[in-house]
Amino acid sequence: MSKTSAIETFRSLAIGSKLWFRQKDTERYGEKPVEAVKVNLHDVLIVGAQFGWALDRSDIYSPVTEETLSGATKAASGHYLGWGIFDNDLQVWTTDPTVKRARVKKVRPSLIGQRFTIMSLPEGADPAIKVGMRGTMVQTGMETPLVVLDGYHRTTYIHVSHLGIHKRRPKITMDRLPPQTKQVLDLLKAKGSLTAIEAGGVLRARSLAKRISELKEAGVSIIAENKLDHTGQRYARYHLRAAA
Repeated sequence: MSKTSAIETFRSLAIGSKLWFRQKDTERYGEKPVEAVKVNLHDVLIVGAQFGWALDRSDIYSPVTEETLSGATKAASGHYLGWGIFDNDLQVWTTDPTVKRARVKKVRPSLIGQRFTIMSLPEGADPAIKVGMRGTMVQTGMETPLVVLDGYHRTTYIHVSHLGIHKRRPKITMDRLPPQTKQVLDLLKAKGSLTAIEAGGVLRARSLAKRISELKEAGVSIIAENKLDHTGQRYARYHLRAAA
């Protein structure tokens, strides 16, 4: 891009536009500015640099807000460090006055209430804290959140690098039942009751207890009856509770 077209491009940008520098255009002056803000038709304010001359607030066009100027570099006098745009080799500050695109800030959801498992132990941890213990975060927004551990007598701080965060899943509802869970419900309705052996033989369900838990989460009322088989082994028979 030629020197003249760079000036024309700069002047066509809106007041308040954020721009960025190319290294090769500013290396003769020392430090490389991070970015700049257009404040009038001839000048920019520099962000994160230690050169340029000072511009008084009165030299800046009113469309530039105080929020926009909050990142601009200030001289010791309180004036903003500026840079001028003129038609000569020394003052064309960039051959490509490109608008700096605004980033969309990703807002992380709160981890308060998030479950986790301890994957490793921090140095100096209480001997009562073990790998594999589970817990819940009670304060987040930091790399070392305050947590409460299942079966541990008090809250403690553990760095997130030691924690395996449990993936949150949406609550199971009747219209979002997994396919095998629906089959278990249909079999319960047909038979009235069900054991793990019966579910495994008919549906090849390996974990009836988990399917029952999902049905309860979805609002199905189920009663577990603990029984003994002929060998003395305990097992559970699950019954659908009749609607009132």
